[in-house]
Formats: sequence, structure tokens, C-alpha cells
Amino acid sequence: MGKKVHKAACVFGAKFMLEQVKRLEGELENALEAKDIEGVHQMRVASRRLRNAFGYFQDCLPGKKAKTWQDEIRKITKSLGRARDLDIQIECINDCYDDTLDAQYKPGYRRFLLRLKQNRVKAQEKVEKTLKKLQDGSFLSEMHQRFEKLSAKAEGTYLFTPSLYQMAFEAINEQLEEFLGYQEFIRDPENIEKLHAMRIAGKHLRYTMELFAPIYKEALIPHIRVMKDLQDQLGTIHDADVWVSWLPKFIEKERSRIEDYFGNVGPLKRLLPGFEHFIENRQQVRKAEYDAFLSTWDTLADENAWSSLKEIIKTPINVEAALIHLSTNDQDKTEEKTSEEIPEEEDRETTPDSEISPEPDNPEPLRQEPSDV
Repeated sequence: MGKKVHKAACVFGAKFMLEQVKRLEGELENALEAKDIEGVHQMRVASRRLRNAFGYFQDCLPGKKAKTWQDEIRKITKSLGRARDLDIQIECINDCYDDTLDAQYKPGYRRFLLRLKQNRVKAQEKVEKTLKKLQDGSFLSEMHQRFEKLSAKAEGTYLFTPSLYQMAFEAINEQLEEFLGYQEFIRDPENIEKLHAMRIAGKHLRYTMELFAPIYKEALIPHIRVMKDLQDQLGTIHDADVWVSWLPKFIEKERSRIEDYFGNVGPLKRLLPGFEHFIENRQQVRKAEYDAFLSTWDTLADENAWSSLKEIIKTPINVEAALIHLSTNDQDKTEEKTSEEIPEEEDRETTPDSEISPEPDNPEPLRQEPSDV
């Protein structure tokens, strides 16, 4: 990060990171058993959110173990990636293979499913290897204990400090600027690489907003939903691009398999209608989703969505509450130092830290630009 993370920010970050660790623990068995696709999906999302948080709260991690934790989480994300991609592809074929599908296309679709499921079995072997190592190891429990211990300090710590708002502003603004940097490319439907890069940047922005959302109460929720919708649209576009690029290679590979086995490519004829139909289907889906994405983007532009987001993150700090807390802390420290010189009085009234609300509650908070904090 480059800047020292203060204690309050570490406590705040620990609460989020503990939640992600718990999700990893909770979905571990489900992902190992592979009974449904949600276990792998939820673990992968939690690992990505955790890695994103590590980037902002690096100084809050134990120095000697920080790199090990980051490396292990990265391995989880990577090992689950191939399995998740195949789950999505299998689900896509199943959705298309219904009662409305013409009988001439079904052999080709069934061949798709056969090969994808074979690949999914192989991918699960890597998932099991990684997750069993995770299950047998100690680093997940070490993270849990570390973040749980830090989170426990939230009750006596004023979390919503100016420095935390400053951190949130810089993090969200940086990700927003990177995401918006791709908008100049979106009018070219053939700019596959830039659209994919925009999707990744949007994912990082969404994760960062989710991380810091609690300090803005409900204000970021609509923008998180917007990013989820855009991410889904860009994701569908990317998936269609992957299909269209991969399918001709798949057909050629299947042609070679058939020729090697039968000595000729005759049996391929009954599969080709389904192959060609699905290619056309993905091209149509891609066009429709791309048009929908542009429509959504134009609507957001008309609504000044990005300007609105920037206004929200311009640190609506409850300065009064922060100053009261700081003043009380200083007074308590002074009283502790001079306690031997001050005669003890009965019914001395003090305001413990725990009675100070950890949330900004001033109905008319003073607004400060982050640079003024």
C-alpha cells in the first residue's frame, strides 16, 4: 500500500477478512464433494475478495506469514478457476438442450456435454488436491484466529476515523478510474481484449466497494448492484467470445478423434449440425448482450452514475463524533497518568469508549474533501 494502516483500519479490515475466511471454511466440504456448482463458485469468490482485501490491509497481516497466506489463497483461486469455467459451460449447454431444441442438433450438443464433463472430472482432481491440502493444513485456522482476535477489538475501537475514509476514497477512486479508462473502447464490438479487461477492472471495483461499503451505510449498495449487472453483461460477452474462439478448435479435434477411431470422418456428419447451431447461438447471444450492455451504459451516463459515486466517496466524515472520541481518549489517558495524585471520588462520572457509537450518526455530517482530512 505504501502508507501505514492505522489500528482502527486494521480492525475494520479484519472483520471483512474474517467473513471471507468463514465462507472458505463453510464451503470447503461442498467444493470437495462437487455435488453442485455453488461450492466451487462461493469459495472462488471468497478467495478473490480476500486477496483484494489483503492488498489494502497488507500492514495488518503478520509479517512472516503474510506472503504465505497470499500465496495459498492465490492457489485456491487458480485451482478453482478451471472447474468454475467448466461448470458455467456445462450449465450453458444444459440450458440450451431442452424440448425446443431440434432433434438434428441434439447429437452435437450431447458430444459437447460428454467432452466438457470429462474435462470437469479432470479439473476436480486438481480441486481436490488443493482443497485437501487446505483442509489438512493450518493456515486457514491461523487466518481465522488472527482476524477474529483483531475483530474482537471493534467494540472498544472507534472504527470510522478520517484515515479510514481517506483509505476508502483512494481505493475506490483508483479502481473507478481504471474501470472508466476502458469506456473509450466500448463502441467497438470487436475489441474483445479491452472488453474483457474492462470486466476484470469492474470486478475489482465491485470487490473494493463491497469491502468499504459499511462506512457509507446504504449509499454504495445501488452502485454495487450496478457493477454486478455490468459485470454479468461483460461476463456473458466474454463467455460467448471464448465459445466462438474455442468451438472451431473443438470441431477439428473431434474430427481427428473420429478419423483415428473409425478410419474416416463419416460419423462427424451427424454431429456438425449441432456444432454449427451452437456457434450461431453464441454469436446471437453475444450480439444481444453487447447491445444490452451499451444500453445499460448509456442509461448510467444519462443518470450521472459515476459522478454520483464520486460524490459519495468524497468522505462524508462525522468530524464531530471523531473529535469527541479523540478528546475523550486523550482525557482518559491523562486521568490514568495522574490517578495517583487525584483523590478518588465516589460516583465519578466518566464516559467509557464502549458507549461512543462506532458509526457516524450526525444527521448533518460536515463534508471534507479527502485531501483536507
